[in-house]
Amino acid sequence: MLHQLLLNMLIVITPVMLYHLFWIDRLQHVNVRTNQIIVTVLCTVASLVSMMHPFELSPGYLFDFRLIPLALCFFYAGPLPALGAAAIIMAYHWKSERYGIYTLPISLGFNLILLWYCKRRIVEAARLLHTATAAGIGFALSLITAFVALYSLWLEHIPVTGYFFLFFALFSLIQSFTAGLVVYIIRQIKRNIELRKQLQHNDKMNMLSELAASFAHEIRNPMTVARGFVQMMRQTDLAEDKRQIYSQMVLEEVDKAQAIINDYLSFAKPQLEEIELLDAKPLILQTVQTLQSYADLRGVKIETHLQDKLMISANPDKFAQCIMHLCKNGIEAMPGGGKLQIVGVLQNQTVCIDIIDQGIGMTQDEVGRLGTPFYTTRGKGTGLGMMVTYRAIQHIHGRIDVTSEVGKGTCFSILIPSLHSSTYH
Repeated sequence: MLHQLLLNMLIVITPVMLYHLFWIDRLQHVNVRTNQIIVTVLCTVASLVSMMHPFELSPGYLFDFRLIPLALCFFYAGPLPALGAAAIIMAYHWKSERYGIYTLPISLGFNLILLWYCKRRIVEAARLLHTATAAGIGFALSLITAFVALYSLWLEHIPVTGYFFLFFALFSLIQSFTAGLVVYIIRQIKRNIELRKQLQHNDKMNMLSELAASFAHEIRNPMTVARGFVQMMRQTDLAEDKRQIYSQMVLEEVDKAQAIINDYLSFAKPQLEEIELLDAKPLILQTVQTLQSYADLRGVKIETHLQDKLMISANPDKFAQCIMHLCKNGIEAMPGGGKLQIVGVLQNQTVCIDIIDQGIGMTQDEVGRLGTPFYTTRGKGTGLGMMVTYRAIQHIHGRIDVTSEVGKGTCFSILIPSLHSSTYH
């Protein structure tokens, strides 16, 4: 009997865990009606499975924990869904069991009245179903079951022994414990979800604060320099050649600020880009040609190994910007010169583009921070370029994998789903 009691306890708890495991994060995308249907179905199934594994007081008198899922349905889905679940329980009982045909409606009626009273007078007043309240309700339900069973035995002229009271003492204890445990699990899971949402909100606010502070700092630097040169240009005795030099420096600093703003806007609103089907190979070769003089000045040799028809869906300007930024980073990572390899292949319907340098490399901590706002491994730069690159690749459903070792070099692997021109819509 103890084995069957513990099995019923597991049957009641399992649907609750499954509900919170597979559905709780989707509740914000469904309406109240859909959620009520899900709760009702799970509670009804739990009651029926519990009825399939009963424990026997005496021949023909079978008991289980069907009332706990019914109570959960009443409190978390509503009275009307609970009435539907009770009707299904009654139909299954009449079909599968010979005993208790007339006493079951009486028992369910008293139980539903008790649940309605508790919901109106206790739960709604406290605005929450507490663990102790649930345990008390479970105990009250077991008492109703015991009185109905006692009445049935009296009608059948079956003598009541001490075993009857021992049985229902154990039954009431475990049922009240199970009811309290289920509600405790539900409340604890909800509390964990609220804590997780609060942590996510705090992380977003911290990221926003960091981003705003870093952005203001990066904009302030060129603006401060430009302001200083403008003040110097206001000197009446300033030579014309110096005035021209200062004017050019002001323009350069304003261009730096504009570049930072453009990178920030590209990170914030990538959805405004136009996406089209394109072949990545010509764009990569064009980008390499643009960087060739820059690589020659730094003693870097660029090698390309690209397959034909590397078809992807992307914005051509933004994709070329990503390739240029990664290649430029690879070139600057080799101050003493070296070789930069660009390999592009098609593997398993995925375009794989590897940009491999022989530079200084990075630690695992540095690799993990790539793509975060205003983080850069160089002495100069804002870090916005890498952040925009990561965001642009993610926008076309791709990803960037980084493999690096200090002193040996770095490999940036861009993985983008491939599209054939005949299947593009």
